Amino acid sequence: MVDCKHNVVTVDIEPRVTDIRDAWDWVKTGVEEILAEQSQLTFRPEDVYAECLKGNAVLWTTSEGFIVSTTLVDSFNREETFLVWLAWAKKRGGNCVVKHFPFFQKKAREAGYKHIEVRSPVKAMNEYLTQQNWSIDTVVYKRGL
Repeated sequence: MVDCKHNVVTVDIEPRVTDIRDAWDWVKTGVEEILAEQSQLTFRPEDVYAECLKGNAVLWTTSEGFIVSTTLVDSFNREETFLVWLAWAKKRGGNCVVKHFPFFQKKAREAGYKHIEVRSPVKAMNEYLTQQNWSIDTVVYKRGL
C-alpha cells in the first residue's frame, strides 16, 4: 500500500493460496468487474469457481485483492508457464503486480515453471509491464466473421 502523505510503501503479507469457497463472496465481485470491463472474455464467474474447485486454477489472496493462476503447457516442448489468468485489486493504482512479482516469480520457479505470463487487452498494461522488464511475446488481433 502506498501512503502518499509520508511517501512510504508497505507490502501486504505475501499472497496465500485460498480455498475459493472461503472467499467467493468477494472474489465473485472482482471477477464480475473484470468481465464487465473486458467483453471479449467468454467465461462466467462460475467457471472461475469451478476451475479452482477442480484444481485447474489457484486462487491467491491478500488484503488488497486476488490473483487466479493456472498452468499453460507448450504442446511441443512441454514447458510449463505460470499464467496469471485473473488479477483484481480492491483499489487500483497500488502496483500490486510489481509489489508481489518477486513472490510469484519465486513460487513459479520452485514449481518448475519456465515462464510467467500475463494477458490483458488493457493498453496501459503494455507500457507498465514493459517498464518492469516484461517483454511482449505475441499480440493477438481478432475479427469477428
